[in-house]
Amino acid sequence: MSNIMKALSNQPWMMMPERLETMAQIARREYDVEALATKIAKPLENTRTVETRGSIAIIPVVGGIYRYANMFTEICGDTSTQVLAEDLTAAVENPAISHIVLNIDSPGGQAAGISELSQLIVEAKKIKPVIGYVDDLAASAGYWIASACDHIAASKTAMVGSIGAVYAFSLYDDGSEKIEIVSSVSPKKRPDVKTEEGRSQIQAWADRLGEIFVEDVAENRGVTVEEVLNNFGQGDLLIGHDALSARMVDEITTFEALLLELQS
Repeated sequence: MSNIMKALSNQPWMMMPERLETMAQIARREYDVEALATKIAKPLENTRTVETRGSIAIIPVVGGIYRYANMFTEICGDTSTQVLAEDLTAAVENPAISHIVLNIDSPGGQAAGISELSQLIVEAKKIKPVIGYVDDLAASAGYWIASACDHIAASKTAMVGSIGAVYAFSLYDDGSEKIEIVSSVSPKKRPDVKTEEGRSQIQAWADRLGEIFVEDVAENRGVTVEEVLNNFGQGDLLIGHDALSARMVDEITTFEALLLELQS
């Protein structure tokens, strides 16, 4: 009996029985050791976040999405389009990589940089397949990124959508107001959200950003703008098979099943 089997048989464990049995099967070599080795992720050289499983590069798109990387994004475990662009380019240029998977779990983020990143993905997939996988959430900017991929796979509990743009403003808690003097030749430089004119100006910004978002998603997914407007949630999130029915994703599966499919 191997040392591993002795430990499994003679030592106390605090583990779910299914997992303990898996360990025993591995120790008994009932699993293909080479196949198991493909499940061990390794960092991809010259990248900040990419891991590899065999010839597949896995790029995490996690948390809030911001334009630039800084200490805040690092501490919060968020993502920047700057780093995503650099890592995606490195994966595309690496001859050992056959497929790229964007592993997405994001509520969205800044509008700045998302359209450019989406276009970079479109160019990348002309060279290598780029697949988006959503286990939990791909909302707003997160879905914009996913839509640019060749194929979107999602878990049956994944939530995708929230297509649209939002501007948020807050006033001081004590009721005080910020006063600014704006040049006379620039009357629209500081719209006042408390006035009808100011709200209309900001509404126009949000509407145009929303239109660009919808146009990009329609082009990326190969559908009409009208289909996105009518069937892609209208700003709501769709879950699993509902998203599949609406053609917002292409497949319901698990992450491991997706990787196995790509490896084969």
